Amino acid sequence: MALTVVAMDLGAALGLICTVVAVCLIWPQVIRVYKLNSVEGLAPLGTLHGLAGCTLWTLYGTAKGIAPVIISNAAIGAALLLVAIAQVRHRALKSTQLIAALAGIAAVGAGALAVSTTFEGWLAIIVGATSIFPQTVHAARARDLSAVSLPTYGLVCLNAVLWSAYGALIDDPMVILINVVILPCAAFVAVKAWRAQSHQADVVALGLDPLAST
Repeated sequence: MALTVVAMDLGAALGLICTVVAVCLIWPQVIRVYKLNSVEGLAPLGTLHGLAGCTLWTLYGTAKGIAPVIISNAAIGAALLLVAIAQVRHRALKSTQLIAALAGIAAVGAGALAVSTTFEGWLAIIVGATSIFPQTVHAARARDLSAVSLPTYGLVCLNAVLWSAYGALIDDPMVILINVVILPCAAFVAVKAWRAQSHQADVVALGLDPLAST
């Protein structure tokens, strides 16, 4: 009984930490996009994919009554929407694509939830876990990653570790699975962006064209 109480207390504390980290992690990316007035290095498909994942996880969390999942994913979704708006403004993404994606996400999410919470959960895992893939591929190919926020992807790595531990404590494998996939991808993006930005800073300091020197 005592161990159960301790586990519950630890789960509640870790859930709070996960929520705080998840709410904070995306905002450095939003700030960087608007501060630099650039979306270079950010995959539009990754933004839309991320919005879909956050929506599905928010619906799943609502159905299961898991507050940390609801709050964190709703906050990340709001931030990703701001990034998407910036991508539309910079013509990296069409406004019609964003509107169609939002409508489709809402319809699919509602339909999946009508089938069952479990189905919604598995759909959230598939979409959420793969939402990092477009940005990972884009980072592997892109020469200019200046708009990618290193603090954001560092926090994504930390967030994945924390959520995996939280999922284990509340005995929810769906929460664990998605983060096991996200962690190595986020780490790759962080390292690739750090190298690219460091290189660009070095060549700019020498008075060279950073893209021509890549």
